[in-house]
Amino acid sequence: MRKLTDREVLILELIFCGLPLVYYLLRLPFMPETVPVHWNASGEADRFACRFSFDTVLSGAIGYFGLLFGIGLRKMICSVFKSESEQNTQTVERIMKWTQAFMCLLFTGMAFNFVYSSGAGSTLDSGFLLKLGAAVIALTFIAAGNQFPKLRRNSLSGARTKYSLSSDEAWRKTQRYAGRVMLCAGAALLVITLLPMVSGAAAIAAAIAAMAVVCAAVAAYKG
Repeated sequence: MRKLTDREVLILELIFCGLPLVYYLLRLPFMPETVPVHWNASGEADRFACRFSFDTVLSGAIGYFGLLFGIGLRKMICSVFKSESEQNTQTVERIMKWTQAFMCLLFTGMAFNFVYSSGAGSTLDSGFLLKLGAAVIALTFIAAGNQFPKLRRNSLSGARTKYSLSSDEAWRKTQRYAGRVMLCAGAALLVITLLPMVSGAAAIAAAIAAMAVVCAAVAAYKG
């Protein structure tokens, strides 16, 4: 199968980010004249606007802000690694491309939730947003864990511990171990997040626990 070019991936991301706007326009004739456009911390609507207004259109376009943030973050991180070896530079580039895609997913999911809540005139489902955030963290773990073993010893990235920096062999062992731990933690977190009975708060707590477990496991690794 032919690998997609960066241009083709960007086009797909742009189309994906526009889906909430399409959904909004399809629902527009069936929306009430006045719809909620802002919610407080408890998920209750505290500001309203006309069903076709700048606020409602902006809510459907939030995915594009996520894409811009992902692109900016990728360019900034990759510029820092320009002085590293070609393999490390390419590995970091792959990780940041996945990060860009996950930012696109996160913000587009938020846009769908806002459009749905506006059209239904209901309270905002903050639990969905929390679970979506936890799922994005899980996917980031999986993507980064898959790339960690490809990192060569450097001064900027990877699982950097006293043991891993002691030799090239220790570095390779630590990165392979860290990659496996991140893959397992990410997969477990994703399964937990997708369970219907798990609340948004519980999903975030699981994400924090997963990060703590990964850090502790890698820090304790001695080969």
